[in-house]
Amino acid sequence: MQNRKKDIIQFLSIVLVILLINFIGSIAHSRFDLTKEGRYSLSDASKNLLGSIDDYIYIEVFLEGDFPSGIERLSLETKQILSEFKSQNNLVQFTFINPTESTDEKTRNEIVKQLYEKGLNPTSLQVKDGDSYTEKIIVPGAIVKYGSKEVAVQLLKNQIAASPDQNLEQSIRELEYEFTNAIKQLRTPLKPNIALLTGHGELEGVDIEDLTISLTQQYSVDKIDLREFEADSLGNPDLAKKLRDLKLKKLLLIAKPISKFQNLDKYFIDQYIMHGGKVIWMLDATNADMDSLSNKGSFLAYPLRDLNLGDQLFKYGIRVNSNLIEDVSSSKIPVPVSFVNDVPKWELLPWRYFPVSIPTSNHPITSNLNAVKFDFASSIDTVKTNTAVTKTVLLHSSPYTKLANTPYEVSLQKALEQPSPDEFNKGSQAIAVLLEGTFESVFKNRISQLSTKLPFKDLSKLTKMIVISDGDVAHNQVSKGVALPLGYDNYEKRQYGNKDFILNSIDYLLEEEALIDVRTRELKMRLLDSQKINQERSFWQALNILAPILLIILFGMIKQYRRKKKYTYEK
Repeated sequence: MQNRKKDIIQFLSIVLVILLINFIGSIAHSRFDLTKEGRYSLSDASKNLLGSIDDYIYIEVFLEGDFPSGIERLSLETKQILSEFKSQNNLVQFTFINPTESTDEKTRNEIVKQLYEKGLNPTSLQVKDGDSYTEKIIVPGAIVKYGSKEVAVQLLKNQIAASPDQNLEQSIRELEYEFTNAIKQLRTPLKPNIALLTGHGELEGVDIEDLTISLTQQYSVDKIDLREFEADSLGNPDLAKKLRDLKLKKLLLIAKPISKFQNLDKYFIDQYIMHGGKVIWMLDATNADMDSLSNKGSFLAYPLRDLNLGDQLFKYGIRVNSNLIEDVSSSKIPVPVSFVNDVPKWELLPWRYFPVSIPTSNHPITSNLNAVKFDFASSIDTVKTNTAVTKTVLLHSSPYTKLANTPYEVSLQKALEQPSPDEFNKGSQAIAVLLEGTFESVFKNRISQLSTKLPFKDLSKLTKMIVISDGDVAHNQVSKGVALPLGYDNYEKRQYGNKDFILNSIDYLLEEEALIDVRTRELKMRLLDSQKINQERSFWQALNILAPILLIILFGMIKQYRRKKKYTYEK
């Protein structure tokens, strides 16, 4: 009787403890991330953004249903990251929806069409059904809503150079950035206005299409020609209005100009900088083009001196040299190595005029950045300035670099030659440099009619600019009239980090470092080794079957031994 009373008390105590733990957990709870890189913890940027939300954010995720393992994993990771969002602010509400659950095909197609019009791309999957495969349409994306506004978020990446596992890894890595950026866009009343400079033969149209599309998702993107003017009241070109319009732009992109900048062009850009404007210069210092190479097998590279920007950049602390970088670390191009019956045999060989820069600094722009590909880049020197300007090399060539002074013959024969250590000994050369500080006007102490007609400042506010010695860093390849993703090399079938580099650069100049931190956050996907799985499958299958049986037998033997010992003692 006493033992029975004792058991009841113990049972009630356990129940009471469990109820108490649940009560405390309902009031206050903590989440613990035990992963090495904190993959289930949000960045400070996301936490700060979520902490500022004062109205409901509704997120509809279209990843509900029966999916293959990869998509199922993406769905699970999305739920986990959104749960973290909600734990930071309960105003974040999310739901998972199956857009194709209707049995009516017409209804399914209409829903998929509506989502496509909102900006979500459907994906076709081959799903195994017994011994056969069936096609299944999914919409791996989400719609984020805030008030009357909404934005589409594509969750599954589809880089043409990547394997399915790599695309899945990239998709999971960028989940936090995609949702954080979407919420930021919805809560920002106006998109920052940036401009692409035109009028000097700069990249445009399909050649810069992929970057332009990416920019329009986050910024208001305009084109500005410094030589097109409205007329003033007297019918003369209204120069002052052009300068005012330029000052309204948060950032100016100058992508591979090929014709001379007039003094008026330079004055506009200079005064834009003096008033705190940000500029990304992407400049070719030499005239070198692959079209000439494909036609003749060789061409003469010569200095592109007619841009008339040398004195201006020098004043800001930079000199872009009229040479070509040859780098052992380079991308590849197809080269005819032999001929059989007058038919060339092509091989991909290193093209040392296309240096591949592997970022080594921990600067926010380049941290965790993929290698960046350049075409006919030149070296950059930093020079002393009259004002305080901090110069940071963002990207550089490898230590095994050769500098070819122009004029210089570029020939396909170079691809067949082995690089000599005695020649490739110039060390790392700067290709992209960040300048931060106060800049002096290139028109200071110059007698110019422009300074009398237009407002003039000889010293800038604190501002930033980036100079890149290759205009093609923003140039996407084109295949059959269709723009390929920026950074994708159609010869190598490889994706470089050109687009992320430019986007990071823009975010940094516009003081969006928080978004860079989220975008460049490193999350290691610890994928299972498929070869090891095949080798050890039988062992683990046997272990899963036999281990429970052996444990049950062992438990039975222990229990039988204890019972036998107990009854022997009582006798």
